[in-house]
Amino acid sequence: MKRLKVWFESEKRKVMSLPKGKRLEYILTYYWLWIAGVSFAVIFLSWFAWHSSHALRENWICVAFPNAEESAGQDSRIWKDYLAARGFDLKKKNLLFQDGLYFDTTKSGGTNNSYYQTFVAMVESGQLDAVVMKRDEMEALGKSGRLLDLSREECRDIYERCKDRLVYSIPYDTEYSTDPVPIGIDVSDSSLVEKYGLYEGSCVLGIGAYSKNIEAVGEFLDWILEGKSGAVAPYILSQETETERKTDRSLL
Repeated sequence: MKRLKVWFESEKRKVMSLPKGKRLEYILTYYWLWIAGVSFAVIFLSWFAWHSSHALRENWICVAFPNAEESAGQDSRIWKDYLAARGFDLKKKNLLFQDGLYFDTTKSGGTNNSYYQTFVAMVESGQLDAVVMKRDEMEALGKSGRLLDLSREECRDIYERCKDRLVYSIPYDTEYSTDPVPIGIDVSDSSLVEKYGLYEGSCVLGIGAYSKNIEAVGEFLDWILEGKSGAVAPYILSQETETERKTDRSLL
């Protein structure tokens, strides 16, 4: 510390001994890196302090659209339409739509990428409220236990309203169940397909295993279904599912 003080005093005397027109030139020549570093530190610390005090830590709802065929992220058409329909105050909470996720749960090794790890982190942290995927992809994902069992009490309202649209999956965890568990709601006839073209053919909505906004998911579901009730028309469903085949065989 003493050496630094001596050096500083020496440099100060050197600068002050120069003609006024040369002082700035000397400082910029020999200390521009220091000036840039200090300036960056001040700007960064100011930004960090502002961001820490203003950061939005909660969401009105967070919906993921893996493998979507059209834009469904922030500032997309569907995001803007839902924001306008619900009138959310973004100064209080986020409206988070995530479409930059690409992984295939139906194939061996199809989830060995950073996109799936990001998705898992969203689920495990409780940030993810709902996920929308094609039917076969959702059934495969449902085996992992990362989707909420819709027969649970906290989902009772959604379960009762959509009982004719339920999609099932048999979990890998046999201690939880060896029978098909309701893990999704078929929304193949919703605005997600018919208006926004996010998916072609089948489309299913599931709820994240640790969702904090189940009621908000129900409201989003009502919005995309636009008043539709009852089962999805058979001609809309593109193919028989694995769980349906297993259930059919068990009845023989």
